[in-house]
Amino acid sequence: MTLRYDATGLKPSVVGDARGVSDLDRSRLRPRLLKAHQAIRTAHERGELGFIDCPQKDPESILSWAAKKRAEGFREQVVIGIGGSSLGSRALYEALAEDPHAGEGSADGLRTHFTENIDPVGVARLFDRLDLSKTLFIVVTKSGSTVETMSKFWLAFDRVCSELGEDKARAHFVAITGPKNDGLRALADHYGFDSFEVPTNVGGRFSVLTPVGLVPLALAGIDIRGLLAGAKRARECAALPDFEHNTLLQITADIFTLYERGVDQIVMMSYSDQLLPIADWFRQLWAESLGKAKDRGGNSVHVGMTPIKALGVIDQHSQVQLYMEGPNDKLMVFLEVASFGRELKVPTRPGLPASLAHLAGLDFGDILDAELQGTRRALQEAGRPTSTWRFDGVQADDLGSFIFAWEFITALMGELFDIDAFDQPGVELGKKLAHGLLGREGFEQWAKLAQSNADAGAARSIDDEE
Repeated sequence: MTLRYDATGLKPSVVGDARGVSDLDRSRLRPRLLKAHQAIRTAHERGELGFIDCPQKDPESILSWAAKKRAEGFREQVVIGIGGSSLGSRALYEALAEDPHAGEGSADGLRTHFTENIDPVGVARLFDRLDLSKTLFIVVTKSGSTVETMSKFWLAFDRVCSELGEDKARAHFVAITGPKNDGLRALADHYGFDSFEVPTNVGGRFSVLTPVGLVPLALAGIDIRGLLAGAKRARECAALPDFEHNTLLQITADIFTLYERGVDQIVMMSYSDQLLPIADWFRQLWAESLGKAKDRGGNSVHVGMTPIKALGVIDQHSQVQLYMEGPNDKLMVFLEVASFGRELKVPTRPGLPASLAHLAGLDFGDILDAELQGTRRALQEAGRPTSTWRFDGVQADDLGSFIFAWEFITALMGELFDIDAFDQPGVELGKKLAHGLLGREGFEQWAKLAQSNADAGAARSIDDEE
């Protein structure tokens, strides 16, 4: 398979000079991007940026373990994680599983559930319908102490122990966590769970091609060899030191040029239900990596592009009006699939009105493609910048290429912004306040801060009569 990037919708001749990206624009950024490329290479040589090594890893040990685990009689797995510990594996499972939300698991692939949020209704609905005797729980947290993940793990462990006994319960849990922590790692060692390490030099949102993603995907029967092979192709492209042959450098130049002109939102619009969850994964990668208040010198910069997900054709009837006539501050990134691998036609049965007669006999995929082409061209006519990623089909190797490509583009953007694309300081205060409110020892000051405005009287009823 071949994944293609089409920047026709960024040409000045197509969308105009205000939002077009010219060869001159790319040439202007060429020295900065080559410098950024070298900085990433140097950091990698120091042992940082471990995501670059992921496509090189041998998946055979994971595949052998997964086959052995399925042979033990498990038919379902529940992946307990949140953010980077779950979004990537969920996206790839929903894209590549034959029917991710129906049927029963088998020795060829476990039916897979992902539990991310801690809404008690959603958690209870899932846990109450599980056959615990045939369910494997994959618990994923690099730190080993993620509140949402560990709360649900302890609920699951308690239920399985109550039903099957602690000795049998051990086989129903797999820990994917950092090599050392006093949370999940310590518990896994104590109870003797099977476990896998999250590399210390790979951040959560860059970890889908580590055991974080590969273990649950292998259990589900997904082609992880293909995923890694595709990622390896993208890695080879990323390694090219010359701008003219490195497509990822060129894509980054396109995006950064538009950002400098006030395009600070990026809409990933999938014209495939299967690929839509990929946009969820992308949103975390892009927002958490690039939305930063300070540059590396400590200067206030407040940079970043807001990532938005959309689904064609549904969001033609909700969001596209804004994209056509609202502020011209968005880059549209279309995900296009050439072949869906399934034919479904509009019946030729007589009775359609004359105004709809042209639909008879058409394949649904062809209708979807026409909708995509029409929407994309309309946006271009309105001077709105568009780019397209073309998939021959929804296949593991192309998705592996796509995942690695965007990880590398994100790293390049971080260099252009002169920020740390691999931390997330903006989420730390909220975590501390939550721990304080939940009564964690040593977090009393954060509890006081969280409660300081609790009685300010700002909330008002919307239905009481005055």
